[in-house]
Amino acid sequence: MTTEARAERLALLSMLPATRTERRWALGLVLLFLLLFAAAVPFARVPLKPMMAFIPSYEAALVINDIVTAILLFSRFATARSAALLVLAGGYFFTALMAAIHALSFPGLYADTGLLGAGPQSTAWLYMFWHGGFPLAVIVYAGLRRGGDMTERERRGAGLAIAAALVVVAGLVAGLAALATAGHDGLPVIMAGDHYTPVMIFVVSTVWLLTFVALLVLSRLPQHAVLDLWLMVVMAAWLFDIGLSAVLNGGRFDLGFYAGRIFGLVAASFILIMLLVEISVLYTRLVRSMEIERQERERRLEQVQSELIHVGRLSEMGQMVSALAHEVTQPLTAIGNYIRAAQRLIELGEPLKLRATLEKGADQVMRAVQIIQHLRDYVKKAEAERKVEDLSEAIDEAWALAVISARHRPVDVRLDLDPEASWAFIDKIQIQQVLLNVMRNAIEAMAESPRCALVIASEPATDGMIEITIADTGPGIAEAVRAKLFQPFVTTKAEGMGVGLSICHSIIEAHGGRLWATPNPGGGTVFHFTVQTASPPEAMVQDQMRGVA
Repeated sequence: MTTEARAERLALLSMLPATRTERRWALGLVLLFLLLFAAAVPFARVPLKPMMAFIPSYEAALVINDIVTAILLFSRFATARSAALLVLAGGYFFTALMAAIHALSFPGLYADTGLLGAGPQSTAWLYMFWHGGFPLAVIVYAGLRRGGDMTERERRGAGLAIAAALVVVAGLVAGLAALATAGHDGLPVIMAGDHYTPVMIFVVSTVWLLTFVALLVLSRLPQHAVLDLWLMVVMAAWLFDIGLSAVLNGGRFDLGFYAGRIFGLVAASFILIMLLVEISVLYTRLVRSMEIERQERERRLEQVQSELIHVGRLSEMGQMVSALAHEVTQPLTAIGNYIRAAQRLIELGEPLKLRATLEKGADQVMRAVQIIQHLRDYVKKAEAERKVEDLSEAIDEAWALAVISARHRPVDVRLDLDPEASWAFIDKIQIQQVLLNVMRNAIEAMAESPRCALVIASEPATDGMIEITIADTGPGIAEAVRAKLFQPFVTTKAEGMGVGLSICHSIIEAHGGRLWATPNPGGGTVFHFTVQTASPPEAMVQDQMRGVA
């Protein structure tokens, strides 16, 4: 048996070894049946009133019981692929069909001599075929249980095997029904009216012996599964059924006739009850397993969520450190340049220029402090400190800083600032960060270009906004890169960290504006961003009015 087949079989409680408790229950039921049988034996021949409704009621219950049992056993076979289960399922299907035909052929029930062309002996012989056929199926079942399992090739044809079993059983029942009805004249006479003939003793003893052999073969199995145990209970009840209704009684409608059939109905129910209990237990296990799996899945999700939060915090910390390094580099570079310029001015003895240079260096120190403060506020999601600022002045100052990084070659700069777009409601330091980042990127992008030109423009836009554009003549940006240009850690520079434009994008969004890039028609890239327009400060308006006066 393969590992998969073994696992499938163990999933069926009916194929598990019987426990001591189950053995005690089975033995207790058999002893109870034996007591009831012993109590009924002295009165087995006592005639009772014929109740014709008893026959269809009893056999309808048998048919339903055995059909359901057969279906459940066929389904177990489809799972476990055990040939023994296939034979046993066929045995229950056989008893269901035989019980139905037996009821149809019963004299006086649906017709005086019964339906299906039945004769005086038909019903009795159908009963013998019925009660002899099932023990034979149980004997074959026990033999297959003792033998090996189906081959892998046989296991793959489960559906075909079930169909073949149904056809074979139906054909066998049809043949036996034809023998008991159309061929009843050729069979020995075992019924004389409602009473048995001497020949009946020989026939029913043979059937009874088959049942005993089936019980004996089951008991000799090396290890009893739960199904084997309850089959032994069924065979024991079957012995009591035949004993009361066909051996020890005198004929139809006596106490043995009724009591034996009640034993048979009870016996037929045991396997069905066991299978239904198995279904209930498996369903309960499935529900519990699903609940445990759900709880485990929720636990894993909580664990993953915790890990993602931890990774997110590390990622935010990494972005903050990268942004800090990126942004502070600019004023530190400017400070370094001013310090070197101051050293040269000291050597040249020009104190006035030296003082101005040191003041500019001090301004860059304050700028670095402000950048760090703004980045800290950004990480804390603090609101930008916006106020009315001269946008032209902010652009001039940012350009002056950007030029410092363009020592390797001259840059042709053109400012096209609209006087109607001079005042904006912004955080000056943050907007200068955006301007400086974009300008420095543009200058670096044009390092290998034949023409190095930068156009910085501003103009009024819709919805009370000002649009600032920075156009370069560099190599441009591929469409695939431009689509994700403002995501963290996306860069076109070999040594870039890819956080500058991401920070710029966040700053502009915090200002209620938009940042985007388009191709420059003359070659290169144009960066656009918008900020909120503002009216000039009241003091500035008053100065202008006094100048006009």
